[in-house]
Amino acid sequence: MIMHVVGNRPQFIKLAPLSRKLKEEGYESIVIHTGQHYDDNMSDIFFEELGIEKPFKNLSIGSGTHAETTGRAMIELEKVMAQEKPDLVLVYGDTNTTLAAAIAAAKLGIPIVHVEAGTRTFMRNNPEEINRKLVDHISSVLCCPDEESVDNLVKEGVTEGVYFTGDIMYDTFKYCRANEKMGILEKYHVKRKEYVLMTWHRQENTGSRERMDRILDFVSGLQSVILCPIHPRTSNMLKQFGLMEKVKSIPNLILTEPVGYMDMVALMNNCAYILCDSGGLSKESYYAGVKCMFMLNFSPWPYLVEDGNIITIDFDDKEDIYRKQMAANSNGTQEIVNRNLYYGNGDTADKIIGILRERKLIGARAE
Repeated sequence: MIMHVVGNRPQFIKLAPLSRKLKEEGYESIVIHTGQHYDDNMSDIFFEELGIEKPFKNLSIGSGTHAETTGRAMIELEKVMAQEKPDLVLVYGDTNTTLAAAIAAAKLGIPIVHVEAGTRTFMRNNPEEINRKLVDHISSVLCCPDEESVDNLVKEGVTEGVYFTGDIMYDTFKYCRANEKMGILEKYHVKRKEYVLMTWHRQENTGSRERMDRILDFVSGLQSVILCPIHPRTSNMLKQFGLMEKVKSIPNLILTEPVGYMDMVALMNNCAYILCDSGGLSKESYYAGVKCMFMLNFSPWPYLVEDGNIITIDFDDKEDIYRKQMAANSNGTQEIVNRNLYYGNGDTADKIIGILRERKLIGARAE
């Protein structure tokens, strides 16, 4: 039996193609949801839209400090793994859920498959960087989204079980784009290529009033309509820092409830460009064919930065903030012209299942 462990929105997206494919081929698998995202609208909706079975268990660990969420998840996941005795555990990305599941599985001697292994920002204090490095060094199979991730692991001495599989998120993106619905644009009264899609949630950008104030100043200087499905953490911190009145004073900023992934793909495909601090969304902008202004001074996707597809913003540098604001206003729609296949062609789920068969972690076709 295969156990998937997920806990936040991008992990649901990464889970979907593998979950569907394993089911099609008759393999038994269960989903354990740690409940790291405490807003039901940001979790259940993804399972429904993407054809993923409901979680076998929801551990409801909720929010807290990094130590609190990781510790609670580890304790509860160890209990579930000991009881269910999976043959392998699949973990996704670089969250506290990913780290907790990997440590729990490693201590119980269960093989770990890390999907989206090897990505690096080389920012040692970045919470996600800590998670991804620790998980990579205790995983049995490492599924890398690009060749650079493979090289990163080799430089760290990790060579066994390392594969370039492509990006699992591209599988899901293609699935959703093929079933795209345009109703979300009508719902929020925005027109194709006449709005900016914004998301905002990272700790670095929500942990202080000063940082959030700078981001709002940046947004207030943009000339386009900005559509921002607001993350619960961001909303809570804006209220805590007394910044909601400032948000309301920005006439072209539209805050919405979180949207489902199908709607998010439609918004990506039809926006002028993307403004975000999400590693996953910044890469998906490349699949949508639009540029991304990334609200940190680093990116986990150096190829896309080098090609000019991702433009980083240093919110500790006033001159850089001004330059990027001017660039955003002068360029209007920012579409990608040349696209290299850095992240495969959307058949990552098939490749991963093939690798698991090759390594005899699962049997031949179960049907």
